[in-house]
Amino acid sequence: MNKWKIGFWICFTTLIFTVGLGLYAVLDQGVALTYMKEGYMDTKSDLDQLVKIINTTDLSKEQIKKSLVEDSDNFDFDRDTVTLNRTDLIFKDNKLKIVELTW
Repeated sequence: MNKWKIGFWICFTTLIFTVGLGLYAVLDQGVALTYMKEGYMDTKSDLDQLVKIINTTDLSKEQIKKSLVEDSDNFDFDRDTVTLNRTDLIFKDNKLKIVELTW
């Protein structure tokens, strides 16, 4: 077989492999950035809700409940922990005690 044919097929195979690997890397990065953007939006939403809670209430469970219900999200206030997107509001004696991040 001709040396040129062997060289061509080796180069062609290497080119196809390199293009495929590059395409995979670009698509993988796009997916990762999309998920990261969603995470940042959840975190921003939590931060906006916390700023509103801290600035407009005396941090009692009842006032925080009214504030969050206005945002039309469904929250469970039967327990001592209320979960936002990535943040937990932990109450003790119907007063906000701790704000924890949950990842």
